[in-house]
Amino acid sequence: MTKMFTGAVMLPGEAGTGLEATLSLGPERVTLSAGESQLGSWDRADYLITPESNGAFGLTLGGETLLFRPDSPSEFSSTSSVPMAEPLLAREKPVATDAADTEATEDDYINAAITGIRPLKDPTDDGGLSKGFVAVMSVLATLVCLAAIVTAALV
Repeated sequence: MTKMFTGAVMLPGEAGTGLEATLSLGPERVTLSAGESQLGSWDRADYLITPESNGAFGLTLGGETLLFRPDSPSEFSSTSSVPMAEPLLAREKPVATDAADTEATEDDYINAAITGIRPLKDPTDDGGLSKGFVAVMSVLATLVCLAAIVTAALV
């Protein structure tokens, strides 16, 4: 399933807000677009995503490196399975003393909570082996019960 992320792209070391862009992450391809223009599309073997500071991510696309600042770093991090490198700037700001000055969003809290947490493989995921085991054991138990009933009926 392809997941799309909006944000800004810029060259490493470039200052400013960058170019508004959309990054589409699919299971086998990544596509980068700006407005109506597609900047490129790369196979899984031709791209690499690495964590950078303040919720940004390094994109190495076909040998070229860009910096991507997604609008939702936490969602991008969890979808791409690339952990964020450092706390977001919003988290490092001093705490406001007046409640009216505070405009924290749910994403700010989520981003702050998962900063520095590396996504791990689900320890309870056994690839469907337990479901297969339960199915086989259920069939065997049913056969044993039927054999007992047939044996009891014949005796």
